[in-house]
Amino acid sequence: MSESVIELRGLTKRFGRHTAVDGLDMEVQAGTVMGLLGLNGAGKTTTIRMLTGHLHPSEGEARVFGEDPRRHCEALRQKVGYVSENMDLPGWMTPEKAVRFNASLYPRWNHRLAEALLDEFALRGKGRYGQLSKGQKRKVCILVALCQDARLLIMDEPTSGLDVAARRDFLQRVLEIACDKGTTVILSSHLLTDIERVSDRIALIHEGKVIKDGHIEDLKAGVRRLQFAAAVDKGQLSEVFKVLRFEADTRQTTATVADFDSGRLNAWCEKADCTGKVQVLGLNLEDIFVEMVRGKDGEQEVPA
Repeated sequence: MSESVIELRGLTKRFGRHTAVDGLDMEVQAGTVMGLLGLNGAGKTTTIRMLTGHLHPSEGEARVFGEDPRRHCEALRQKVGYVSENMDLPGWMTPEKAVRFNASLYPRWNHRLAEALLDEFALRGKGRYGQLSKGQKRKVCILVALCQDARLLIMDEPTSGLDVAARRDFLQRVLEIACDKGTTVILSSHLLTDIERVSDRIALIHEGKVIKDGHIEDLKAGVRRLQFAAAVDKGQLSEVFKVLRFEADTRQTTATVADFDSGRLNAWCEKADCTGKVQVLGLNLEDIFVEMVRGKDGEQEVPA
């Protein structure tokens, strides 16, 4: 059985009267690449900051490798690599100096990977960090995190400022590290294509709560858009599936459901006299994300 790298039990964070994170329960096993999804203000960054010990919970607890991250013990810091959305390095450091400096801090520093990434990210001879472009700065921060040889990588919007080619290079490196070394990765990003490319599990956070947590392929298999070439009764369909979105007129119906099962659909269609009149469509992660959030805010019934 895999080791639990992260355990959240009733994790809650309040800022005054505002509850940013509301009773999160989650467990992440070693070697998992998990994507955190959510709208702005959903609670993703607050959760990450509690995992890294930068914020203290109002209630509940977080455990990273069985330890309380608030203690910031040296042994725990050596196991965790972190890239924040607004991470910065001293402006006077060149990328080469940043490599040498961080190599002195981390006993497991991967010198070979650092040298390779300096070339791969075209960072050699680019001058001081403060003079670099936004994309170059992100590359330096990513390099520092990847080369710590950490057992857990926590990355909050790591690809912000990177172009398409640089994002793909970074994501490929993340996959290599996760697959070759069994590193656990927590990746929060607004770019759902990035999440879909590398994650094997996602947690969808909405208004501080996890509303969906599981393997990405299971999620994609369970959410389907049903297109009926006939009018369908929403109440009857809701008895069989959890309906996230419903659009209908007298001639056709489109419904997005969150717990699709072909056997249940076929049985229902026989009773509702719609056999052969329904088309089942799969959705990409971005479409699923939008439909899940809409469904959580209230089922949508939109006249066609």
